[in-house]
Amino acid sequence: MRSTKSILFVLSFLLTPLLWAQDYSIVKDLKTDWQIYKGERYVPFKTNEGDIKTIYFSLEPSRFAGNMLRVVSNEPLTIFINGQLFATRNTRLDLPIDSLQQSFPSPVLQVGIHQEKIRAGGLQTLILTRSPDLPKPNVEMPMRFSSFRDFVIVGMLILVSVLIVVVQLNPKLASDYFSIIKMFFMREGEDSQNYSRITSSINILFYVYCSLMIGYYLMIIFRFIPSHYVVALGFQADTFGGAMFLWIKLSAIILTIVFLKVVLVYCLSIMFGLTEIAGIHIFNWIRLLLVVFGTLTILLFLYFILHGQNENFHIVLLQIISWLLVGWMFLIILKLSKRMTHSMFHLFSYICATELIPLLITIKVLYN
Repeated sequence: MRSTKSILFVLSFLLTPLLWAQDYSIVKDLKTDWQIYKGERYVPFKTNEGDIKTIYFSLEPSRFAGNMLRVVSNEPLTIFINGQLFATRNTRLDLPIDSLQQSFPSPVLQVGIHQEKIRAGGLQTLILTRSPDLPKPNVEMPMRFSSFRDFVIVGMLILVSVLIVVVQLNPKLASDYFSIIKMFFMREGEDSQNYSRITSSINILFYVYCSLMIGYYLMIIFRFIPSHYVVALGFQADTFGGAMFLWIKLSAIILTIVFLKVVLVYCLSIMFGLTEIAGIHIFNWIRLLLVVFGTLTILLFLYFILHGQNENFHIVLLQIISWLLVGWMFLIILKLSKRMTHSMFHLFSYICATELIPLLITIKVLYN
């Protein structure tokens, strides 16, 4: 009898995903029931607990009879049921609860999930039920083609609208900022207004627009990259309003970084005796961000609209940021070397302080 039950469960385990693939609805997200074993007792799981490798939750089969337990993650996981090893090295499991009850005859099942590091945003534990009348949704990421799609479209409309307003306020400055050719000029024409009024109100508007664009770019990427990119887990939303709020939050963080960079460049240029190049440095840096991220954002938007979901594609777009900053260091060295009389070692020390150290911090934050 025991072997017969095992065979029936295996068959049910293999066939259930095919039967459930078409229609479903979420009965409960078990994330609120997660616990960890701490201090010889079980306590509720918290996202700030630190390095957690195993979470537990209790499941009453009689309460969810006829439903299915779905466990899905971007990273391999191991599942224990009532202290017994059930499955290992999986990224997704669809388990019929009725079959679980037959194989583990217990009123309450103690489920344990082990990973190298448990992250709430990278692991899903859901109770699903059949809903024949519902249209087919995307199971793994319910938000991807609904609320998040709306956010992507509305966000692009906002970016276009803000760009039109900013360009109309100062067309000449906008043409300088978005000039791809001038970005590579080693000797640009002297424009004292552009370089000396780097903190004017119109320039600040370009900083705000640049921050919104980079924040929008990162929000889309963060949605599709693996969960081991920890920074991405802080910007996951399940609603349109939540996505808009996180976009504003991320853009505000980026804008703060931009202002800190401006202050850093001005302070270090005074310290190194290079006050004449601070405005040139900042102006060309913002120009690079606007041109490159403008192009990448359009590419990413079109890819998303065409239902592109490839994880590796989004990882490459994230890695481009580090290569962009590396290339920028060499470019700004060439630009500034044509405008100063100090030695190349003096310039290199200045670039290390203003560009290399921020680059290393950026890599640590984005790719940790």
